[in-house]
Amino acid sequence: MLPDYFEFSLPTKLVYGVGILDSIEDAVARFGKRNALLVTDKILLDAGPVGRVKAGFKKTNIKITAVFDDVPPNSTIATVQDCAALGKKNKCDMIIAVGGGSVIDTAKVANLLMVKGGNVQDHMGAYLLEISDHLMPAIVIPTTAGTGSEVTKVAVIADPDNDVKLPFAEEQFLPQLAILDPKMTISMPPKLTAATGMDALVHAIEAYVDKEWSPPSDALSLHAIKLITHNILAACDNPNDSQARGAMQVGSFLAGVAFSHSMVGMVHGISHALGGVYHIPHGLANALILPEVMAYNLESKIDRYADVAQTMGVSFPTIISDSQSVIKSGALDLITKAVKKTELDSLKNLVDTKAHKLRDFAVHKLENLGFVDDWIRRQAAMAGIERVRMLNRQLAYLTGMPLNLKDAGIEDNLAKLDQVADTAMEDGSMLYNPVEPTRNAVMDIVESVYYSKDTPLEVTREDLRPGAQKKSATPKLSNVFKDSNMVYDIFMDFYDMLNKDPVIGASLQKTNLCIQFRYTKPDAVITIDATGDETQLIKGEFNAEPEVTMSMSADFAHKFWHGKANLVTALTRRQVKAKGNVPKTLKLLPILKPAYDLYPDFLRDKGFEELVLS
Repeated sequence: MLPDYFEFSLPTKLVYGVGILDSIEDAVARFGKRNALLVTDKILLDAGPVGRVKAGFKKTNIKITAVFDDVPPNSTIATVQDCAALGKKNKCDMIIAVGGGSVIDTAKVANLLMVKGGNVQDHMGAYLLEISDHLMPAIVIPTTAGTGSEVTKVAVIADPDNDVKLPFAEEQFLPQLAILDPKMTISMPPKLTAATGMDALVHAIEAYVDKEWSPPSDALSLHAIKLITHNILAACDNPNDSQARGAMQVGSFLAGVAFSHSMVGMVHGISHALGGVYHIPHGLANALILPEVMAYNLESKIDRYADVAQTMGVSFPTIISDSQSVIKSGALDLITKAVKKTELDSLKNLVDTKAHKLRDFAVHKLENLGFVDDWIRRQAAMAGIERVRMLNRQLAYLTGMPLNLKDAGIEDNLAKLDQVADTAMEDGSMLYNPVEPTRNAVMDIVESVYYSKDTPLEVTREDLRPGAQKKSATPKLSNVFKDSNMVYDIFMDFYDMLNKDPVIGASLQKTNLCIQFRYTKPDAVITIDATGDETQLIKGEFNAEPEVTMSMSADFAHKFWHGKANLVTALTRRQVKAKGNVPKTLKLLPILKPAYDLYPDFLRDKGFEELVLS
């Protein structure tokens, strides 16, 4: 069943790659010459990520002319105003945000202030800008995996004088470019990894169960839930695990896109209030509140919470809505508590018999017991809630994350509970919750989390196994060939060997293709011409017009012949440029695959053992 109406758009271009910040020239070329204001915080400035960003942008036409590094964990009105003032003073015409949610939100609202002027409070609200209004182009480089702010149109800024958080929502907040580099999150301590990761999980779950769900946000939410729950423990256990870090970044991004379309709910409403009144970090508050709100919403969204549980890895036999599946799966033993014993025994006897007619009769008989699958899905949904509680406890074991609001920093025995409840009930997130929130429910949930007696739960190697597949790192290559003569010496001989190979050579000849390789760093040109009766190898410039010209660095070619470079990905990233009949050229890949095994031995025979990649 589809909703009556939904919208979906993703104007932000996103690029992902481990170490991609080292080569962003092509990704940012479309912006031309710019004077950028870099927004970050002092910790990131000292820890190294900002230095990597600066080094990456030195190779581009974008000049970082000012750096604002005074963003606190919860950005304030004063922070935004100071940031905007620095940008205007330096006549910046672009913003680069490097950091977590607070930094990115600061950059968004500062951008608005620099263009529209006035005070921060003047722009509080949703969609106050006209469609024709434009902000300065923005590039966002997240250093956490949680907020998803790099692909959302919302921002939250604290008003400490009134103990509230001011919400902002504008289509123009969406940055033109988001860069996800897992290396940028490695310096994030485990406790912050846990809190921001759970923040992303809340985004995904609330987007999936809220009132404004849609097919696109559903798909994104479920995949985000899978990536986050299967990798968050590994990311906390081993901060240098770039695969787990990358999975968390992508999960956060997908969850961000999902909730920017479906919005969030009661978890965020309460968390915003706890942040405004008690200054509890947003991700931590979300983590603690999540299972309580799931329980509050459970009866209204059992099917959706069962989907969430299954995506998180909760194992339940055939958790689907078709009651016939319960019979066919032999799962009748699961429903002994849901069916009268006399009726259950009768049905089990029918199912156990081998008679086809009796089995069919049992199936049709159980079709009238639709509540059976409802019961099973309810158990799955409840198990999902316990899975979240267990995840919090495991994160507490790995990182020391608090498991109740008292340990999180509330020291006044909830003296401001009424204020928290009032603030939460006024939060816009509450409008999207599947169940109408009540003030008493908010107070009960906060008290429950304050007095929680949950304890850390040990994490075993088995618990870490579902994480992202570990891949052996490919050595970073640079300046493999000392000069053009060395390129010709190696590649001309290698291509000649391939041409003489009875299988590869014959396959090349059948292509009837003329392909030219133009190498750089160092420069060299080699043409393989298979248009005649025999395949010719031509060193240097070629008088005729090749059907395809492939331009790449010599280092990339060396990596490619080891079988450690994806040509299709390289074309997308513009590491390789192809002119001519590209589809026909790509058909060569299966032909050339056996050459990957030949290249290392060829190098050894040539006396270049040191160039062989493991």
